[in-house]
Amino acid sequence: MSIGIRMASVALGFCIMLFISHAWGAEANGFYALVTQTAIFLSVIAVGGLDLAVVKDFSRAVVANRPIALVSFLRVIGYACGLAAFIVAILVAGGDWAMRWMVGAQLPTIALVVLCILIFARAMTRILSAVLRSQRQFVLGQAVEVLLIPLIVIGAMGIGWRASIEQVLLATAVAGAVAAVIGVAASLRHTRSSGDVETVPMRPMLRAALPLWGVAIALNVADWYGLATVASMLGMHEAGLYRVAMQVGTVFAIISTGLFGVYSAQISAAHIANNPQRVAQLTRTATRLSIAFVIPPAIALLGFAGPILAMIGPEFSAAKPMLIIIVIGQILYTVLGPAGIALTMTGHERVNLIITLVSTASLLIVAPLAATQFGAAGVAAWISMILVARALASLIILRHLTGINVLTGSYQSATKRD
Repeated sequence: MSIGIRMASVALGFCIMLFISHAWGAEANGFYALVTQTAIFLSVIAVGGLDLAVVKDFSRAVVANRPIALVSFLRVIGYACGLAAFIVAILVAGGDWAMRWMVGAQLPTIALVVLCILIFARAMTRILSAVLRSQRQFVLGQAVEVLLIPLIVIGAMGIGWRASIEQVLLATAVAGAVAAVIGVAASLRHTRSSGDVETVPMRPMLRAALPLWGVAIALNVADWYGLATVASMLGMHEAGLYRVAMQVGTVFAIISTGLFGVYSAQISAAHIANNPQRVAQLTRTATRLSIAFVIPPAIALLGFAGPILAMIGPEFSAAKPMLIIIVIGQILYTVLGPAGIALTMTGHERVNLIITLVSTASLLIVAPLAATQFGAAGVAAWISMILVARALASLIILRHLTGINVLTGSYQSATKRD
């Protein structure tokens, strides 16, 4: 069901992209993508690794069979909202200068308004999804984070909010706010203000979240930075083509993300219960399920890349090389499994941080050079290479530090490794 939720969100997002592309072309698609992707990235900066820390520490309530203390829940929400407000204040104070620095272009005022609303909404839905997943509400947690917003946008467009790209952006902002409210209402059911409750101290969770903050940014920077680089160096039209290639090429990776999101809470619980063999088995199961669901349709997508892009619009056929590069990268990433998440959930957040910081530094330095030399296809190729290299490094290091092999599901104790 979690995979179904992820796939439904992708399908709805594809419908929104298809409508925008047919109605206003690649440039409008690039504009919409740039605003929404910037909001997602800035919400990641606000939340950082707190969502993963919430999954890890709030899972203790399930293990102890107690509700979460309301005060712990409110502190987490307050922290995320406070950082989101700080980022919004900088954007508002910076105005056009801040927007040009972020996206390499001067966007209309409506874009800044929508961007600010979406930063709050996305920060909230990320945290609320983490709370729900920590309480084994996997389907609802995934829906709050990825499904409700595009579903509400489609509904708004259905009742007439589709006269301009600005109206679609406003519908997205409203959808984000509604999704956040629904997430709060759903999460509050797992809290109590008094009695026998599981209180999660904020300071230890923030200490765990700090290295995860860098990991979260590094894991999400590629989507935004690649798009922003193409938009600023090659123009909004190329950004629209690049975004379509990314949206189609990473469609099946959503399955892996959904699976790994579900299994992260179970891996954390197994680690808390001091059961490394169970952790290894869970990572193997997640890897095999991901391969089974992703590889066959991804290979089929390679064969039909041209017709699919032509269906979106004749001008999008130029994105075929980018699409092929992205799909091949996603296939390799899927095969390598959830080693990065397993590192985090087994207490090796700092190691994961180092891996992601190194890969992100490479991305930030090389992506503009790739755009200059090889265009948008060069940016797509470099991002894919970074993604695969990071997954491979996580797999090898996890095996060395913990004895867990995510591909075979085997565990070797430290004594045997020595």
